[in-house]
Amino acid sequence: MELVTPSNGLLAWQLGGFLVFVGYFGFTIYALIDMVRSDFRDQHMKLIWALIILMIPVIGTFLYLSMNRRTKRNHRKFNPNFSSHSKQSN
Repeated sequence: MELVTPSNGLLAWQLGGFLVFVGYFGFTIYALIDMVRSDFRDQHMKLIWALIILMIPVIGTFLYLSMNRRTKRNHRKFNPNFSSHSKQSN
């Protein structure tokens, strides 16, 4: 007599949990790489963000990804200059 029998529902839950974990891990790696490559206004902000991302697992990653544009020194703005292209082609 088996108390626990494997079923397809259990496999679906395990696969779903694994996909959520892989997605979160990808966001965390992206946030850490972006943090290392960025220039911040204050010199200690990089250390503070690293501690927030690593010590507060779920909230820290998404907090960094949503607020990082406000704390960076200079971020790229979309400012195309199409007039220079039209002058060169003439």
